[in-house]
Amino acid sequence: MKLSRHTKVILPIGILFVLYALVLLLPSDEIGSFSSVRASGEINQSVKVLVDSEKGFERNRNGRIIVFYARDKFNALAKVTLEEPAAEALMHAQIVELFGHMHGDNFVGKRLTIVK
Repeated sequence: MKLSRHTKVILPIGILFVLYALVLLLPSDEIGSFSSVRASGEINQSVKVLVDSEKGFERNRNGRIIVFYARDKFNALAKVTLEEPAAEALMHAQIVELFGHMHGDNFVGKRLTIVK
C-alpha cells in the first residue's frame, strides 16, 4: 500500500495530536496556585494544593472536618472552609484537589478530592 504525500504529512501530525491530548487528560499531582484562582473572582474552579496538617483541623459539632489549611506551589497559605465536611482521611492526605473560589486568603470549598 502506497501512501500519498498528503497522507504522509497528516498522519504524523494526527498521531502527535492524539498523544498530546492523552497527556493533557492524564491526572497529575502538579500543585496549582491560589493566585490563579483569586484572579477569577468568585468563579468556582479546581486547584491542587498541599494539606498543611501542622496548622490543624477545625471540626463541626458532629466532629467532622470543616476547616483546614493548605499551601500552593508558591507556599502561599490559605484557610480552606468546606461546605460539606471532609472524611477523616483528609488528616493523612498530602495533596488534595479543591473545587471552589477564593475570598481574600480564604478558599471556599464546594468539593474536595484526595489525590495523594
